[in-house]
Amino acid sequence: MKKRRIGFRPCVKEFGPKGECYNEEIIVIKLEEVESLRLMELENLDQIACAKQMEIGRSTFQNIYKEAKRKVTDALVHGKRLVIESQIEDDVCKGQCLRKGRSNSKDHGTCKNCCRINENEKKNESEKI
Repeated sequence: MKKRRIGFRPCVKEFGPKGECYNEEIIVIKLEEVESLRLMELENLDQIACAKQMEIGRSTFQNIYKEAKRKVTDALVHGKRLVIESQIEDDVCKGQCLRKGRSNSKDHGTCKNCCRINENEKKNESEKI
């Protein structure tokens, strides 16, 4: 599978209903699907800009976005747990903190508005100590 550019890492990876009336089924949503929702709904980008941001074609973006909406709707309507996939094989923001505009800074991914942590950077910093 081709890598997609993902501009964040979620702090919370599971969402679900509470109470007595809920479905025990779990829906797994891919990180790229969450990113498509973030770009379209929170960043208010059009599909062409979203596809460019994720470094994929517009039709590929459209399919990812459609599947993301289906999964979130299914979870909300049917009271299912929604879990963001944990295995991540992407290149998160390619060394740039998109919310702060910093690039390649040593505190990349650690600002309080940004939950992204680049594991390679973290490992490299710990090796330096």
